[in-house]
Order: sequence, then C-alpha cells, then structure tokens
Amino acid sequence: MNLKKILVATAIGSSVVLGAPAMAAASNTDQKQSVGEYASDAVITTKVKAAIVAEKNLSALDIAVETNDGVVTLTGTVATDAQADNAARVTRDVEGVKQVENKVKVDPTTAK
Repeated sequence: MNLKKILVATAIGSSVVLGAPAMAAASNTDQKQSVGEYASDAVITTKVKAAIVAEKNLSALDIAVETNDGVVTLTGTVATDAQADNAARVTRDVEGVKQVENKVKVDPTTAK
C-alpha cells in the first residue's frame, strides 16, 4: 500500500512540477500571477498533495488541491467529517499555505 501512495505522490508531483513552467508560459498575458508566483503555488500544491498521500485515512485520489496566491482550495468527496477536517488540518500545516478553503463534501456512501 505504501508503494502505491509513493507512486501516486510521484506522479502528482511530477505533473505539477513539469507542467508548471509550460502552463505559466502558455497563460494569457493578462494573468494576475507572475511565473514565480505560479511556480510557488505549484510547489505548495505538490506539498499539500504529498501530505494528503502520507495520511493513512485520506486519499489523494478523492481530494483535489488548487492553490492561488497561497490560498489552497480543497474539493472532492470523502466518507466522514473527520476526513474532511483532517484534510484541512494537514493542508494548514504545509509551509507557504496562507489560507485553506475546505470545499470537500462528505458522502458516507463513498466509504471504502
């Protein structure tokens, strides 16, 4: 199970890190974030996803992470309120996170 989490974290991290410069370069010239700010947000997103992967009761496949100017928005669906709260707590503990918007929904039918 740990190998699976490591592989997921690696895939997530690689896609964010390798995709960040390309996405920043392809962005509209009216963008509000500089390339440096975008890269910083990509790093925060990667760290949050890795922290979620490291939590035994959370799945990075169930929780999406988006960062904009250090504000992290969590979306997705988990089985319990405790999991939603834990996702927010783990996110707040990541260096660089200024604020957490926890939009994770709870649906007990998704319990695994």
